[in-house]
Amino acid sequence: MYAGVASKERYVIYEEKGEGAVQSVNKTESLMFIFICSLFVLFIEIMFFHSGLIFSVLIAGAFMYIGRKKMRRKLGRILFWIGVIGLVLNIFNTVAFKFLVIALFLYFLLRFVQSRKHPVEFRPTGEFTQQPNQSLVQVRPVLTNKLLGSQRTEDSVYEWDDINIQSVWGDIVIDLSNTVLPKGDAVIFIRQVFGNIKVLIPYETEVSVNHSKLAGNVTVFGNQRGFSFNENLSIKTEEFDQSAHRVKIVTTVVIGDLEVQRI
Repeated sequence: MYAGVASKERYVIYEEKGEGAVQSVNKTESLMFIFICSLFVLFIEIMFFHSGLIFSVLIAGAFMYIGRKKMRRKLGRILFWIGVIGLVLNIFNTVAFKFLVIALFLYFLLRFVQSRKHPVEFRPTGEFTQQPNQSLVQVRPVLTNKLLGSQRTEDSVYEWDDINIQSVWGDIVIDLSNTVLPKGDAVIFIRQVFGNIKVLIPYETEVSVNHSKLAGNVTVFGNQRGFSFNENLSIKTEEFDQSAHRVKIVTTVVIGDLEVQRI
């Protein structure tokens, strides 16, 4: 397997050596096999040993759906989290989940042992130009990774830097009216488990949105798509491709809403 690495006008070709190069080809097939076996174990468990699992999951899903619709009320939030906890407990108690955890542990343990015995080597071939060491400057990020709790950009003027964060729970608010966007693409990349994301965009700034969710609402500039499950959405403004100042928003949310609006 070959991969090319460019440095100005010089090109270096790297060749992957060792048994690890062959084993890497089968990584996806091995993981797919594990997941297929887990689904088969789940099917057997539901059919012969735990037929009430489907009913329990449906009840938990109904609690989550009703609670999400009434999230502004205390009762809605209680119903939603009861559904989440019930769904998680039902999944954790299945034999299929336990089988999946054990199988993945053994799989990664085996790969670790194999990588120690047969490490993958990358050997440069062709012309190589030695590059001088360059000094690096650490930049303070606009937002940082935060497992729990909400966060938002500063209310005062701040220097822009591309955003790449992940969070387990909490709302995220990004206000671009307090910064100067550079020419070209400004990138916002967020991975979120539970919580809402709001991005405030200045007028005259073109935007593209790529949003993946398991459940939640999406509202972009007043256009609401409504609550839906397991959706991937990719949209952009009409002048995005021709604009000098562009914002690319890439978000992944398990359960939560995305709102993009002008300010």
